[in-house]
Amino acid sequence: MPRWASRITLEILNVRVERVQEISRADCVREGLRPTMRNDYEQDIRVRFRNLWDSINASKYPWSLNPWVWVVEFKRVEDK
Repeated sequence: MPRWASRITLEILNVRVERVQEISRADCVREGLRPTMRNDYEQDIRVRFRNLWDSINASKYPWSLNPWVWVVEFKRVEDK
């Protein structure tokens, strides 16, 4: 697609492969989850990510199988 026709432009910063259960607390936040004010902050946000993962992917790639996933880090490029 020509750049003029796209709504957003993304610049890929990093690509790696990892097991889904290796997701960090910071990566959960980057995925869009917001931390709660509970004492078990790290566990809570990862449990919520696990629940979200299974709500989307459980039929083919459940959390319990710990599938390999592509992690693509990117940033939005603003128009000049």
